[in-house]
Amino acid sequence: MQDRPDQPTLLDAVAAFLLSEVSPKLEADKALQFRVLIAANLAGIVAGELRTHDARLAAEVSRLKQLLEQPESPVDEQALATLNRALVQRIRSEPAQGDRFARVLDHLLATARETLAVTNPRFELSDEP
Repeated sequence: MQDRPDQPTLLDAVAAFLLSEVSPKLEADKALQFRVLIAANLAGIVAGELRTHDARLAAEVSRLKQLLEQPESPVDEQALATLNRALVQRIRSEPAQGDRFARVLDHLLATARETLAVTNPRFELSDEP
């Protein structure tokens, strides 16, 4: 079985091709050149998501299990969806206050930061105003 190149590497190659070979040839059509730039950026984002998916999934599931005081269970998309539903249900039924509010907020901010680090790495993630 052939393992290389993997999906992220292929997507990086597509993005590089679009930026280095296709985009420069579209000087006369700025609208199409812009769409090629968007396509290259999207390929890069998907490559990053594929590379970091397992780590981001494990981190989010781990935080949710701690927050919801759930026992260890498999780490997969279904577990994540179930835990997120449980968090939503808990927030709706018992509005978080004090320390629990801070823990929920920390989880949500960490999840947003992990996502933004992949989808928009230049986004300012510091806590400082």
